[in-house]
Amino acid sequence: RSLVHETLVSYRVNRGQRKLQLLSLFLHSYQSDSLQLKPNKEMKANLSLDLIADILSRLPVKHLLCLRCVSKLWRSLIDDPDFIHLHLRHSLDSRTNHTLILKNTDLHTADLASLGPFAKLEHPLMSYNHGVEIQGSCNGLLCIRNIVEDMAIWNPSTRKYQVLPFLNSCKGYVCGFGHDPIADDYKVVKIIQLGGADGKPLESEVKVCSLKRNRWRKIQDIPCVSSFPVANGVFSSGALHWVLTQKLDLSEENTIVALDLATESFREVPQPEYERMINQLNVGVLGGCLCVVANHGDARVDLWVMKEYGVKESWTILFSLVSEDVIGSLRFLKPLAYSRCGNQVLLEHDKINLFWYDLEKKKADDVWVPGMPFSYETEVCLQSLVSLNVKRRQQNGEDNRDFKKMDDFLSEGFKLVL
Repeated sequence: RSLVHETLVSYRVNRGQRKLQLLSLFLHSYQSDSLQLKPNKEMKANLSLDLIADILSRLPVKHLLCLRCVSKLWRSLIDDPDFIHLHLRHSLDSRTNHTLILKNTDLHTADLASLGPFAKLEHPLMSYNHGVEIQGSCNGLLCIRNIVEDMAIWNPSTRKYQVLPFLNSCKGYVCGFGHDPIADDYKVVKIIQLGGADGKPLESEVKVCSLKRNRWRKIQDIPCVSSFPVANGVFSSGALHWVLTQKLDLSEENTIVALDLATESFREVPQPEYERMINQLNVGVLGGCLCVVANHGDARVDLWVMKEYGVKESWTILFSLVSEDVIGSLRFLKPLAYSRCGNQVLLEHDKINLFWYDLEKKKADDVWVPGMPFSYETEVCLQSLVSLNVKRRQQNGEDNRDFKKMDDFLSEGFKLVL
């Protein structure tokens, strides 16, 4: 009953009273004791499967996983790739169903909207101290690795995961994780440092592992031999992004390099016209848009957002912070998410605290929740139904992207037999 009530309240906010009445008829027409469909005639005449999918797409994943047990039809609907995509798009567009993960020795998670209470999150990789590193987050999937270099792609909401083939990387490396929208595939990228000690030119090697191929392969090298990224890649607009710092002839230049996950080719991203010299530059993602955090020493930090990807003129300063706005230094700021209403931004500050920055009042308010560790790294993860069970059809060792389409039963309507 509580699940039905939450669904009704949620749907009342987003839709009209007529559809609310239909939803009430629909949800109360099933008998949970036999888990069989027993719709009444009024529901049969008014409800289509499109409407049911639209209603269910507004629920959290934990409720949808429970509703899969109602009937075979509900299970088929919730497991359908079209519904999973519908639920994903609604969560992204409405800024709902997001989780904040704090990583210390263990992983702790809380709903982003309430920021508490935090609960321990058990991951699937074996580790001596239970510690893992989060290499990236995309569409509800996390890429994680443990101390012995085991890596996995994991959906914390459904608790499904896939361990990647082992790749020994004795040299230094950074990772990236994102989605190839053309092949509808998820890819892990490793940029491995091969040389550069004792004054030798820095060389690197780039390898990719996708869910569909499930094997590591070498791709085009990163086009900067005199620099190496120091942080994992940030995914936005179908590409992973790193900041490369080149130091030649006592001059320092920050370059943002993007790897297009569909074409697997590198390109340089145009940057804003900064007003002053930058001490440190970091890339991030905010509301799906690429952003940069330009640190001008301890005096000031500017957060720029690229409103239209790839267009230099679309860079806009979202806000600036000076040392008086926060407690402590301004060495490191990581933008995490907008509030649901869009007038605040949540940021991680020096890996020791969180704060909301009000874009209208231009004021920072610290966030503290009982149970938070003293120091931590943060990651925002969407709650989604995205599956790791991709179809693999290979010919001569290469992917065949012409996959057979699933029947779109959403277009046929809700066909029930009394």
